[in-house]
Amino acid sequence: MKTAFLLFSTAAVALAATPAQAQASDPATDTAADGATDTASDTDPAFGEILVTAQRRSESVQDVPIAISAFNSEMVESSGSTNITSLNGLAPNVVLQTQGLVANVPMISIRGMSTADPDPNADPKVSTIIDGVYIPFVSSTMLDLFDIERVEVLKGPQGVLFGKNNLAGTLNVITARPTDDFGAEARLTLGSFGLKQIRGKVNTGRFANDMLAAKVAVNFRDYDGYSRNVITGNRLNGSNVKSVRGALDFDPGGAFDSALVVDWLKQKTTGPAPHVLDNGDPNWDLLPDEVKTDVRKSAVLFDPIANTETYGGSLTSNLDVGYGTITSVLGYRHLTYLTRGDFDGLITPAPQLDVSRDFSGESKSAELRYVSPAGEPVDFVVGLYYQADKWRQFNTVLATPTTTTLAQLHQDTESYAMFALVNAHPLDGLTLSLGGRYSHDRKKYDIATQVLVNGNQTSSFASSLEASWAEFTPRLTVNYEVSRDIMVYANYSQGYKAGGFNSRGTIPENVGPYNPERVNAFEVGAKTDLFDRLLRFNVAGFVNNYRDLQSSVTKMGAVRAENITTNVAAAKIYGFEVESLLRPMDNFTIGANVAYLHARYTDFCADTNGVFTNGAPEVGQCGPAVPILINGVPNGTFAVPTDSSDLDLANAPKWSGSLSLDYAIPTGFGEIKLHSDARYSARFNTWGRSNLEGYYRGEVVLLNASIAVAGQDDRWKVTLYGSNLTDQDVISGATNAGATPISQFYQPPREFGVDFAVKF
Repeated sequence: MKTAFLLFSTAAVALAATPAQAQASDPATDTAADGATDTASDTDPAFGEILVTAQRRSESVQDVPIAISAFNSEMVESSGSTNITSLNGLAPNVVLQTQGLVANVPMISIRGMSTADPDPNADPKVSTIIDGVYIPFVSSTMLDLFDIERVEVLKGPQGVLFGKNNLAGTLNVITARPTDDFGAEARLTLGSFGLKQIRGKVNTGRFANDMLAAKVAVNFRDYDGYSRNVITGNRLNGSNVKSVRGALDFDPGGAFDSALVVDWLKQKTTGPAPHVLDNGDPNWDLLPDEVKTDVRKSAVLFDPIANTETYGGSLTSNLDVGYGTITSVLGYRHLTYLTRGDFDGLITPAPQLDVSRDFSGESKSAELRYVSPAGEPVDFVVGLYYQADKWRQFNTVLATPTTTTLAQLHQDTESYAMFALVNAHPLDGLTLSLGGRYSHDRKKYDIATQVLVNGNQTSSFASSLEASWAEFTPRLTVNYEVSRDIMVYANYSQGYKAGGFNSRGTIPENVGPYNPERVNAFEVGAKTDLFDRLLRFNVAGFVNNYRDLQSSVTKMGAVRAENITTNVAAAKIYGFEVESLLRPMDNFTIGANVAYLHARYTDFCADTNGVFTNGAPEVGQCGPAVPILINGVPNGTFAVPTDSSDLDLANAPKWSGSLSLDYAIPTGFGEIKLHSDARYSARFNTWGRSNLEGYYRGEVVLLNASIAVAGQDDRWKVTLYGSNLTDQDVISGATNAGATPISQFYQPPREFGVDFAVKF
């Protein structure tokens, strides 16, 4: 009844907000060709009209019957964005921030479902697609937003058209393509905490009888960091980034065209800088007094690092076969990283939970699809997909001054899928869509671990494991165009994420495999452009029922308690989102978003506290005590599962929203552009495994603003910007390992900067 009431109420609100006499205006002509690599441009930049490829054909974001938040390059630039986390708070029910414990790992949450595990065998619940290619390794998705054409945040399961591991949604990033005319741009940014950034790009324009166009873009960014390690005296939360991207378009003017995009990035990050809370451990008292009260100071015996290098690209080709287009997308990605961090937050004993990860991996993918022409009584997309990745990782954990655990990990993954989406138009304005995807995933996993005490091996094991999973995920959508400017829709879809293995297991019982997780998702909504396009008002309501959720619990290992992923829970998440854009006068726009989220476990019976007993009954016990086995042998203790359904889901604020103002003032030399935004989030849990206060990010409003003075056609521009103007202390995440204190990780304080840009 609650589900039905929510869906019905959301639809009623949307229709009630739609005036019966709304003026209809001719939609902008869509001139982009079919295919995911279309060079989509704004059909109406002043009103934020963006073409997207969420259904594998170029469409206005207003014509796609799913909830999408889209940002074009101008929106990204005006918000002062440097990487993907800079967009945090702008899209309703979307959280984009750093994972915390490992500095270069993003945490992406859509509608209350997130993953923040830095290990490569922990598949994300939100997939990241760059230029049509799925990125399997989360450490290579901390994107610097330079030379970006647009970012699409697709909410809800997108498995039919976007493949694997998008249980909660998809982040679809499209980089800028070469232009038809010669041009160049150079930018210099100087800011707080030693920020120095140089960006540039050159477009060749069309050459070789207009068949080719090329582009090269470079980005160099150096940032000292806003925290300090009082032990070493060095700054933390800083980074040094070097990146290059090249693109080549081939278009001889016939039925065939092709685009190649290649990129390389090297990033060195220092941090994170933990702020450690008192948990009664006497070793906490030994921390320097200044780090106990100042969240910008940390005490770490060494400077944590996360050094990443990645390169790869995509080759997309389109062939017009007369009735529709055949598109192929080939992708490759290589990633190496080395991380070292202090996971206990204390300086004594030393070392304790000093963790290093040395990783190397690569991914290859291929997709072939056919897109029929639009405007027919029936149109469709069908395709085949293949993806394979392999990686190896060496883990070294200095668990105590006398104990070290070593792990050698290797995994080969192979996935293939068949998919189709058929759209029928039986009546004018009515579209019925039916789609589905059959997915098959196979993982081969090798793990070898050993425990050393005072240099002597005390235990070890090695396993070669293999598992595979297959799933069919359907999608059913009905949408109706009430008028040219009003569309209502209802959507049902299923999502699936494959099972996997644990990298942190030091005994065979903790390795797995664990099983897939699934979701049934319902969404209704309306997309409207009202009063002769004066007001854009979009609303969506949703209900997501998750089962077999993969989550971390604490199990006994060879040395200590370990965080192990397993299938533990079911959850129900529902809510609504409103996105609006008002243009009260020329050159002035007001954007306002608001979101509500109710995210609760409906079943969660597990031992989550890492305390192992003699098996005596406990308060809230929901299942029989389970004897602890170490290498197959009982050790005399028991795990007692208790009802954990009262835990708050991680990164699921009940209320969130944003307000943005953009005003352009024409001048004799060009214009002055003013931007400001306020981003609100209610209090929410950032950890999800405990309801202790230290894991919560408090209610906050973050204010940002910029002023730009630009010449004609933005030939030159000087921008002054400020972020977190009220200097709020805001955590991005909080963690702990076993019985160690809670470590909180903080976002940047108030920052200012100036950006100089010139175009040729």
